[in-house]
Amino acid sequence: MNADRDLADRLAATLAEAGEALPYAPAGTVAGVRRRFVRRRRLRAVAAAVAAMLALTVSSIALRPVPAPTATPGGHLRMWTLTDVERNPGLRGCLDDADVPVELSTFDNDTYQQLLASPGAPEQRPDVFENWGGADLGRQAQAGTVADLTDVAGGAADVFLPGVMAGGRVDGRQYGLPVTGTQPIVLFYDKRLFAEAHLSPPRTYAELLTAVDTFRNRKVTPIALAGAARWPALMYLMYLTDRLGGPQVFADIAAGRSGAWRHPAVREAARLTQQLVRRGAFGEPGDALNLETSAATGMLTRGEAAMHLMGSWEYGAQAASDPTFAATGLGWTPFPAVAGGAGDPADLVGVPANYLSVDAGSPYRAEAAQFVARTVTSDAFLDGLLAAGEVPAVRDLEPRLAGRPHAEFARFVHRLAVAAPSFTLAWDQALPRPVASVLLDRTRQLFQLTITPDEFVAAMAATA
Repeated sequence: MNADRDLADRLAATLAEAGEALPYAPAGTVAGVRRRFVRRRRLRAVAAAVAAMLALTVSSIALRPVPAPTATPGGHLRMWTLTDVERNPGLRGCLDDADVPVELSTFDNDTYQQLLASPGAPEQRPDVFENWGGADLGRQAQAGTVADLTDVAGGAADVFLPGVMAGGRVDGRQYGLPVTGTQPIVLFYDKRLFAEAHLSPPRTYAELLTAVDTFRNRKVTPIALAGAARWPALMYLMYLTDRLGGPQVFADIAAGRSGAWRHPAVREAARLTQQLVRRGAFGEPGDALNLETSAATGMLTRGEAAMHLMGSWEYGAQAASDPTFAATGLGWTPFPAVAGGAGDPADLVGVPANYLSVDAGSPYRAEAAQFVARTVTSDAFLDGLLAAGEVPAVRDLEPRLAGRPHAEFARFVHRLAVAAPSFTLAWDQALPRPVASVLLDRTRQLFQLTITPDEFVAAMAATA
C-alpha cells in the first residue's frame, strides 16, 4: 500500500507541475450532505483525483480521504463546518491564501452533531472543525483530543469581545477561536402587521401576551415556531428561566450542582411556556411542532406570522430570501422582561459565537493552528461576516460598518452583546449531549402539553 501511495503522490506532483492548462473543477456532493471545496492549488484537486483513481486500480483499496502521515507538499487540511459558514464570501479568499491547501466540507446542523458525536478513526477526522464551545469542547480539552491554541490566540484576544473569547476557553487556555458572528436570540417581528394592529414591539411578557391575543383575533399566527427541530422551542424555556431567576440558575445546572433543576424559576418558566401554547401563541396547539426552520422564516416573510423568536442568523436568512422585506419590513427587539423576575432584561441567551478548533492528532497541527488564527482575524473574513448579515464579535465594529447595507441590525446586535451582563450559551449546546437530548425531548412534551411543569422538572432532575 505504501508503494501505491508513493506512486499516486508522484503522479499528483507531475500533474500539478503541468501548468495552468487544466481547468479547475470543484468537488461534488458526497452522500447527499457534504459539499466539498478545495480552494487552493486547483490543479492539485484534479491531480489528486487522478492519483486516487490509479491507486484504486492498482491496489483495489477503497477510496476515501486520508491525510498524509507528515506535512508533505501534497497534503491538505480537512475543515468541517456548518453550512452557514459558506455564506461568508471572505472565507473563499482565506482558503485560497492558506499555506496548506484546505478542503472544506459543510453539513446541516443535525447531521453535523451526529457526525461529531460518532467515534471515527484518526484518519477520518478533520484537522479543523467548527463547534459551539461549552461542555463538548471542555470534554475534548480534558481528554487531550483538541489542540491548545493559546500560543496563537494573542492577536484574536485583541480583536474579539472578551465574553466571546471566553466561550472557546477551558481552564484558562484557548481551544477555540470565533468563526461566526455573535448570535444572541432576539424577537423578530413584522413592522407592517404591528403598525396595522397599533402595537409596539413587546418589552414585557405581559405585552407579549397582549400581542398574542391581538394577532389571534386578527387571524394571524402570533409567533412562528419551527418546532420540528425541537431546539427553537427550547428558546422560550431558556429566556424565561433567565428572566425569572437570572443566569446563575442555569450556571448551577451546567455545573451539575445538586438540586439545580428544581429551582423555582425552571418550573415557572415551564408553566409560562405552556401558557403561551394554550393561548395559541404558535397557532393551534401541536401545529408548530411539525414546522421546519425555513418554513417558520417564510411565515414571517409572507406576513403569515407576526413574530419569530430566533438567533440573529435569522436576519441573514431573511435578507437572502427577501431582501426587500429584510430592509423595510423586518423589525427586531430583545426578549421581553418578566415583571418581578430576578434576571436582568439585558441578559442574552444564544450563541456568543461558534468556534474553530484544531484536532490534537492532526499531522498538520501547527499549520492548522496558524491557519485558524490568521483566518478569523483577517479583514476579509470579518468583512465577509458583515456581508452575509452576521455581526462580528469584535471590540470595535463601527469602522467596519461604513456603507454596509446591514449596518442598523449589526449595531443593534453588537450593542446587545457589549451591554449584556450575561450571555448564556444555549442549553442544548452547553450541556453534555445525553442530557441535552433528554432536555429537547422533554421540551417537546411541554409544548405537546403531555407533561406538566412538575413532571418536566422531575425528569430533568433525574439526569443530574
